[in-house]
Amino acid sequence: MKGIFNRYLITKAVLDFPVLIIAYIISYLLNLATSNIVIPVSAHAIFLTTSVISWYLSTRISKLNTDRRFNKYAEEIAFITYTVFLFLVIEASNIFFFKLFLYYNTVFYLSYILALYILILIVKYIVRKYLHAFTNKGKIFERILLISDAPYANHFHEVISKHAFYGFQCIGALHESSEGFEGCPYLGQPTDLTKILDTQPLDEVVIALPKEKEKDINEIIMICNYRNLKVRIIPDFLHFTSSPLLIENIGLIPVLSQQSLPLEEWANQLLKRAFDLIFSLIFFIAIASWLFPIVAILIKLTSNGPIFYKQKRWGLNNTHIDVYKFRTMFYNVSTTSTDGKFLQTNEHDERVTKLGRFLRKTSIDELPQFYNVLKGEMSVVGPRPHSIPHSLESLNYVSSYTLRHIIKPGITGWAQVNGYRGITKNHFDMQNRVNYDLYYIRKWNFWLDCQIVIQTIINLIKGDDNVY
Repeated sequence: MKGIFNRYLITKAVLDFPVLIIAYIISYLLNLATSNIVIPVSAHAIFLTTSVISWYLSTRISKLNTDRRFNKYAEEIAFITYTVFLFLVIEASNIFFFKLFLYYNTVFYLSYILALYILILIVKYIVRKYLHAFTNKGKIFERILLISDAPYANHFHEVISKHAFYGFQCIGALHESSEGFEGCPYLGQPTDLTKILDTQPLDEVVIALPKEKEKDINEIIMICNYRNLKVRIIPDFLHFTSSPLLIENIGLIPVLSQQSLPLEEWANQLLKRAFDLIFSLIFFIAIASWLFPIVAILIKLTSNGPIFYKQKRWGLNNTHIDVYKFRTMFYNVSTTSTDGKFLQTNEHDERVTKLGRFLRKTSIDELPQFYNVLKGEMSVVGPRPHSIPHSLESLNYVSSYTLRHIIKPGITGWAQVNGYRGITKNHFDMQNRVNYDLYYIRKWNFWLDCQIVIQTIINLIKGDDNVY
């Protein structure tokens, strides 16, 4: 089945080039009426040829056409935006070098870039949906064998079954003990690997064993390498998300070393702060200027009390900050229980007003936090700040919890767009939320922020059942 996915990647890349031509034709026809310049055939040929070469170079640099089955479309939008920006710069250089500006004006070029951007977004989305349709129907998939204990095997099997568009079909798992296997079929012990490879076609083997099993892991890798079979090794997730590690080689010796975080560099801090300021100012001018007065009037008409709610939360380096929200609860209701524990909002919480339920569901109640962003206390994207009582409780059972405070908190975050938004129902949910936050801190880049903003907007349109 792996050949089908390779053909999918080839098709995904090849379709870009007809899009370039269509975008060119659209731009040419739109500007034909306003321009009296006759464009010779040679200019058409040079422009299209350089466009194809520039696009190919841009996609190679941005890695746009790699396999993104496991990523959200918002990430692909971010990569498309990055690719089109690279293309704009490269092709502008070609226009100057070949003196194409004699035939093509700025209006034509900008309309060409805009048409290309819109068409690429549409085509990539259609290709992605066709792939999802085929994988969901079980027409194309990769057969994998899992080598792990029962809890992880069952969880892994559940994940790939729930997300059929990943294109995986788990035939079963190998482990020393057969106890506990439910959703994932138990096929025997790791020593049975050779026999299974002789009798069943496989695309890859996934190993999820503790580091104490290093000898077994090496033996499995040797068997798979002999048969030219792909191997994935899943390390301890918590261990690797809590500290930024870089794999380097000294000769042929792999070495794990601690690397600096992206946001420790002043250039990245400056870029993120500039993004926060520009985004917040645009928001206040374009949206808050008319939305905030409407919300304020509705709050005053529907319940007694102030318009805004101010709550102490942990910010950068555990400093206390006042986080602003539109008030969604009745005035003077308690947010903690009699024993001092934080009371999360539940589905039928009587403390929340009718208007408050709408504001929470649409996340409008969080919008005043853009003021915190302008003040420099928060960022548009970052780990969501929790109330201090909630944070104090989490310290007792969540690993590496305070590491999420080494950067500014955000209005939205990587955890939120990956399903960990709203109420945390158990310790496992909170640990996963922190794991996503730590991943974001370790992997931060400008395009990741763009992806999270785009995915947040998509999620707001779709709605979220976990927000009350």
